[in-house]
Amino acid sequence: MAATTSPTSHRPVTSPRTAASGMPPASMRPARRRRTGVLTAVTCGAMGVVMADSIAATLALPALSSAAIGTGLPLGDLQWVTAAAAVPYAALLATTGRLADAIGRSRMLLLGLIVFTLGALAAVASPTLPVLLAARAVQGIAAAMVVPASLALLLAEITPARRASAVGAWSAAAGVGGILLHSTGGHLVAAFGWRGLFAPSAMIGAVLIAACLVLPQRAPSRGRLPDLLGSIVLLAGVAMLVLAIAKGHAWGWRSGPTLALAAGGLVGLVVAIGRSLRHPAPAIEMTLWRRSGFALAGAISFLYGMTSFVVLAAIPLLLREIWVLPVSRLSLMLVPISTGVLLASLAAGQLIRRYGARPVIYGGALLTAAASITGIAAMQPGTFATTTWVGVAAALGLGFGALSTGVSAAGALTAGGDRYAGAVGASMTARQLGGALGVALAVAIVDRPLLGGMMPGYILILAVVIALMLLAGVLGLFIRPTSTTPPARPHAPAVVPSFATAAQRRALRELYDAAADVVAAADLLLAQRPEASTPVDRVGSA
Repeated sequence: MAATTSPTSHRPVTSPRTAASGMPPASMRPARRRRTGVLTAVTCGAMGVVMADSIAATLALPALSSAAIGTGLPLGDLQWVTAAAAVPYAALLATTGRLADAIGRSRMLLLGLIVFTLGALAAVASPTLPVLLAARAVQGIAAAMVVPASLALLLAEITPARRASAVGAWSAAAGVGGILLHSTGGHLVAAFGWRGLFAPSAMIGAVLIAACLVLPQRAPSRGRLPDLLGSIVLLAGVAMLVLAIAKGHAWGWRSGPTLALAAGGLVGLVVAIGRSLRHPAPAIEMTLWRRSGFALAGAISFLYGMTSFVVLAAIPLLLREIWVLPVSRLSLMLVPISTGVLLASLAAGQLIRRYGARPVIYGGALLTAAASITGIAAMQPGTFATTTWVGVAAALGLGFGALSTGVSAAGALTAGGDRYAGAVGASMTARQLGGALGVALAVAIVDRPLLGGMMPGYILILAVVIALMLLAGVLGLFIRPTSTTPPARPHAPAVVPSFATAAQRRALRELYDAAADVVAAADLLLAQRPEASTPVDRVGSA
C-alpha cells in the first residue's frame, strides 16, 4: 500500500510491507556499493596476483640460469622453481576449499594472503636455490588457500543476479595479471634481475592484506571440518601423481621413482575417494561429483587444463624457434593472449547471466580450435608474420577466457552457498591435474614427434589441442542451462524464525501482509474522520 500523510500529524504512514521490501535506504546504498567495490577489488586482485606470480616463475628460469644462484645447474633442476609451487597448489586446492567453507572464506583469504606475501618476500631474498624452492612451495600452499576462498567469498556476498558477472570479473583478473607480467617482466629482469619478478607479488600482497581487513566478516557454516586422515591421503595422492607426471620425462617414464610415485598417487586417490563415500564430513565432496552438471564441468576443466597449460608452455619455445628474440621481446609477444583472456572473461560473465554457461563453453572451445588450426596453417619459420601471430594469440586468449569463465561458473554455481569454496577447489584440482598431464604429454611429443616435416612436434601439439577442444565443446553442449537471476517478487519476504517450515513461513507472510494492510487502512480512515467534540469542549462553550 502506498504511503499516505495524516492531516493531524503530517507524518507519512508507511505500510510495513514497503518497509520490509528489502531495499536499503538511499543513504545506505553508497556505503553498500563501496563495500562491494572493495570486496570485488580484493578477491579479483588475489586471483590476479596468483596468476602473475606463476608467470613470474616461468619468466625467471632463463635469468636464473645465468645468475649466481643457478650457475652450473641444468635447466631441469631450475624447473623445480615452477614445480615447487605447482605441486602443493594442485594437491591442496580441494582440501583448502572445504576448509574455507567450514572456518570462513574471509579468514582463509586473509591467512592465505599473509602466507603468500611472506613467501614472495622470502623468494626475493633467497640466497640459494634450496631456499628459493622452499619459498616457492610456501607460495604454492598459500595460492591454494587464496584461489577457492576468493571466488567463494565474492559469490556469497553479492546478489544471485550478479554472480555470473562476478565469475567473469574474477576470471578476467587472471588476464590482468598476465598482461602486467608479460609487458613488464623483461624490464624487471633487466633492471633488478630475477628477484625483480617476485617483488610485485610481495608489494601487491601487502596492499591486499590491508584491504582484506575491512571485508565483511560472516559466520562460517559451522559444518564439521573435513576428514583429517582423508585430507592427508588426498593431499599425498594428488602431490605424488602431479610430481610423477611433471618429472616423468626427466626421470624416465619407466624409472623406479616415476612408477612408485604414480602408483602411490593412484592408491592415495582411491583410498581418499573410498573414505569420502562413507565419511560424514568427507575430504572430497562426493555429493557434488554426483551432480551431472558439476561432473561435466569438472571433465571440461580437466580438458581445459590439458590445453591451456600446454599452449602456454609450448608457445615461448615455438616463438624462439620462429624468431630469435630476447626474453623482454618474447614476453611482450604473449600479451595478446592475456588481453584476449581479459576481454573474453568480462564478456562471458554477461553472456552466462543471460544464456547460461553452455554457449560460452561451446564457443570458447571452437574458437580455441580455430586459432590452433590457423596456427598450424601459418607455422613456417621466416614467413610467420607478426600480425598473423597477434591474431592467433588473441583468438587463443579469447577462447581460453570464455572457457575458463564458463567452466568456473558451471562448477561454482552448481553448488549451494555453503559449498562455493569446495566446488571451486575441486574444479581447479581437475584443471591442475589436466595441466600436469598435458605438459608432460607435450614434452614427450616434442622430443619424439610422430610426424615428419618442419617443426613436427609443435604441429602435433596443436593437433592434439584441436581434438581436446572439440571434445570439450561436445561436452559443453550437455551442460544444462541455468538462470542466475532470481524470479521477480513484489516484495521481500518478512523475516521469520529459521525453524519454521516452508508452509509456516508462507502462512506467516500472508498474515503479516494482511495485518499491515488493515493497520494502514484504519490509520487512513481515522485521519479522514472529522474530530468529535469532547466533554471539556462542551463545558467551555456553555
